[in-house]
Formats: sequence, structure tokens, C-alpha cells
Amino acid sequence: MSEPVAEPGPNHEPDACLVDHVDVDRKVASGGYKWTHRAPGWIPAFVAEHDLGPFPAMQARVREVVDLGGFGYHSTVDHMIEAFCGWSSRRHGWTPDPALVAPNASVLQGVWSCVEAFTQPTGAVVLTPPIYYPFYDIAESTGRRLVDWPLVRDDDGWHYDLDHLAHLLAGDPGIQMLLLCHPHNPTGRVLDVDQLARIAELATEHDVVIVSDEIHADFTYPDAVHVPLLTVPGAAACTATVTSGIKTFAMGGLRASVAAFGDEDLFARYRQVPEHLLGSPNRLGCEAAIAGWEQGDTWVDELVALFDRHRHHLVDRLADELPDLGIHLPQSTFLAWLDLSAFDPGDRPGHWLRDEVGLDCKDGPLFGPGGEGHARLTFGTSTAMLDEMIDRLVAVADSGTGPDAVDGEFR
Repeated sequence: MSEPVAEPGPNHEPDACLVDHVDVDRKVASGGYKWTHRAPGWIPAFVAEHDLGPFPAMQARVREVVDLGGFGYHSTVDHMIEAFCGWSSRRHGWTPDPALVAPNASVLQGVWSCVEAFTQPTGAVVLTPPIYYPFYDIAESTGRRLVDWPLVRDDDGWHYDLDHLAHLLAGDPGIQMLLLCHPHNPTGRVLDVDQLARIAELATEHDVVIVSDEIHADFTYPDAVHVPLLTVPGAAACTATVTSGIKTFAMGGLRASVAAFGDEDLFARYRQVPEHLLGSPNRLGCEAAIAGWEQGDTWVDELVALFDRHRHHLVDRLADELPDLGIHLPQSTFLAWLDLSAFDPGDRPGHWLRDEVGLDCKDGPLFGPGGEGHARLTFGTSTAMLDEMIDRLVAVADSGTGPDAVDGEFR
């Protein structure tokens, strides 16, 4: 079974090249969730949002719409879906059928609408911890039962145990949905085509719908290949893919995403969810996504190349300067999954790092089993900022270290 090969892009020319620099004052002034008045005393590395956006052509298009006063009802959703399909075809060798793509406001809304469409109130949803922590809200907000299919850790990193999945599905007929984070947040693990084929086979055998969250697909590095699940033979009849350009283009506040299908019957089941529960992207979100997906090839190539260097730089420096900190080279995402167990960081390792050295990471225990002693760090930033982050990590080995004791200039 061969893996899809992405065709070269059409070489749409962006209006500027990527700039490897973070203007902290400007970030703080923008009022976003990640950058607050606490910077630069605390470096924010807790949100899965990179610091090098937005893509300039996207910003220019949004500004144009604002200048025109284009705040009324709009009809740009179909264009946004077409742009998404073109991007997927060029970048990942997958050409979705626009007629089987539904728009919504966010990937989480896409996930929740799939829970509504494909599970019963007494049904169960499989998660793959340590996993993107908002997925655990499914239980409280929908009443569905959650079943953990934990990744397994060894000296080479984190891995999926497919035999364990077979055992879970065979032993629990209440399981109706598998929520797959592909690529995986927070470990950066990428599933290969044979693994995906086996997962689809098991899902078909046990009448389980797979919801494949592929939001980090664009950040897959040269030692791995992102295989869209809907390109795997046999997967279409049991798979919904939810994704967005918000990670790629740092446009999370603009609210635009899609749910894509390869099977008309499954799509029809999804469409039985009331339309107004599915949500809809706003005008500016659509315009930004169109600009990114139609013109962003070169800029994204530069961004991925930069973050590829960053992941190696982070792992190499920590291996040399802080070998007691556990880290595996992620195959994808711009996230590092740090094992701080050797430093006894307590039950909030991310907060411990913030209080000790002024580096604000996300607490690992939030991500479920496998998160104990861990923190998630976002290395999607400038090279200078990353080095300052690493300097602060290295400082945790010094007793009595606090944010006031760490010097650094990254403006």
C-alpha cells in the first residue's frame, strides 16, 4: 500500500517572505490570549499557536474587507471550501469532494457535532492519551462515556498499540466513535499508512466512526509523511476529517474550519445534525483562509523548514545541557512534550516551570494518562525566542532559580 505523494504547489507568490522575529511589544498590544502583560517576564509557550503569523497576504485581504466595510451577510463559504480542497490536493495528495465538505466555526465544533451525529447518549468515545485536553470535556458536556486507548512510551518515543485497540473494540460494544488526533498533539507522533489501514479495518469491523483531527497536518517533517485518513482504502465509509488553517496561519481568532467526508451516506448522517448547531465561519475567517490556502505555499514551506530546524535545535541543546529532561524528537506539530519527572515538578509541571524560570507551559496532567510529570512547550516561535526558552529550561537544574534570575533579550 503506497503513501500519497503531494504534488508541487502552483507557486502562488505571497506578498512577503517569512520573518524569523517576534515583536513582543506588538504581540502584547494585540490583546491575544497567548501574549499578555506578563511578557517578557514570563515567556508564553502554553498555547498551540505559533508566533510568526499571520501570513501577510491574509492580513492584507482582511484589511481590504475591513476598509470596504464588508461586515454584512456573505457568500464566501463555498470559495473557502474550494480553497481548502485545492490546498489539500497540492500539499497532501488528497482531493476532497467539495460537495462532501461542511463548514463550521472551529475544529472543536466539528468534533462535537460528530459526537452528536455518530453516537448515542449511552455510547462511548475512544481517546488516545496523552491527548489534547479539551477532548476530555466530551464526557461532561454530552454525557458520552470515554474510553482511553493510551499511547505507549519506550526509548524511541510514543507509539500506538494497535493490538490494544483491537482488544478495546472487541470487549466494549458501546464504543461508537474513535477520536483520532492525527498528527498527535502533544507527542507529535505520525501514523503511517499501514497503521491507518488497520485502524480503519477495526473501525469497520466494529461499526465505529473515526473522527480524524488533522489540524496539525501541515507541520509534518521530513522523517515522516502525513497520510490523510480519507486517502486510505476502506476508510471513507467510516471516517470524518475535521481540520482548519488556524494552526498553519496562526488565525485561531477568525473562526473557520471544515468537516470533510468521503462517503455520501456518512455525510448525510452528519447533515442530520441541525444546521445551526454546525455553526458557520464568519466573513473575515473565510477571507483569511482563502488567502492562506490559495497563496501561502511558499510562506508555509519556509515556516515548516524553520520549525524543522527548531525541533532539532531544541532536542540537541537539551541533550547536551539538560540530559535529565526527557524529550523525543516530534515527527510533526510545533509542540514538544517535556518529561520533567526528574525534577519533581508536582502535579502542575507547566506552572512549576513558570514559577521557577518564567517559562509558561501547559500542564501535562491535563492531557490524561501519560501526562504525569510532563509539560507541553510550543517551539513555534523565532529562533532567538527559542534559545531564550531553552536557556530558561536549562536553568531549572539550578536550585533557587526564579524568573527574576534569568536574563534574556528577545525583543
